[in-house]
Amino acid sequence: MWVLLVAVALFAALVVPRVLSKEGEDRPSQAAGVSLGVPKKSGEGAAKGSPDAAKGGGGPVPGSSGAGEASGDGSGGEEREADRAAIGEAFAAVRAGDCLALFDTGGGWNTRIPQKVGCGGDAGLTRVSAVRSGWSACPTGDGLSYVVHRSDKGKRVLCLTRQYKAGYCVLAEKGTGAAGATMRLGSMTAVDCKSKKLVKPYDTVLHITGVYGPGTGRTGCSRAVDDKTFYWFWRVKGDDTLLCTMVYQG
Repeated sequence: MWVLLVAVALFAALVVPRVLSKEGEDRPSQAAGVSLGVPKKSGEGAAKGSPDAAKGGGGPVPGSSGAGEASGDGSGGEEREADRAAIGEAFAAVRAGDCLALFDTGGGWNTRIPQKVGCGGDAGLTRVSAVRSGWSACPTGDGLSYVVHRSDKGKRVLCLTRQYKAGYCVLAEKGTGAAGATMRLGSMTAVDCKSKKLVKPYDTVLHITGVYGPGTGRTGCSRAVDDKTFYWFWRVKGDDTLLCTMVYQG
């Protein structure tokens, strides 16, 4: 159900958590030697808003969260064995508090091998909030997800929190309802701001204009007294962070 939300009504985004691989899709990964393709910050200081756009904006009503498992099991040749070993070693090395070069491309995670990176750099798009042996222990919701590695030693679950940063871009899907236009956020996604080829169902690139955590007291996205920018915004990461975005104009 699509609902138009305006002014300062803050609702959660539909979350589409992805997994490193799905059951029955256990295939060799290219991640061991591939560039992770981490999107960079846009070259401009701030995206341009439509001059006649109304102040404020909105997000969609809360939606369901999906989840699944990544698997290290299955049969294969020598290359496949090496690939499974690399995945297992990478998962074993991750600790709570680590940041990963891991994000949803719109069609799944960008890699099956979680690579640790600095949390302050361009690549630190996901933070590990906890490491568990069962996925039910991980919170899910807007900006939250998890990935699972299964082996003969058991399960290792990484609870994930998306690290949003102003100037970067995420994917969204436009919609319409009885009240007008709506926008559905891919909360774990990341994309080059100037990307023209988007993975379905996503059809919109949103530019992050601000990320306001607990204690900031922010209830809206305006960046100036007479700001006429139309914003799309959501409460993410357990509803304690205000994520402000606008459609990327180039």
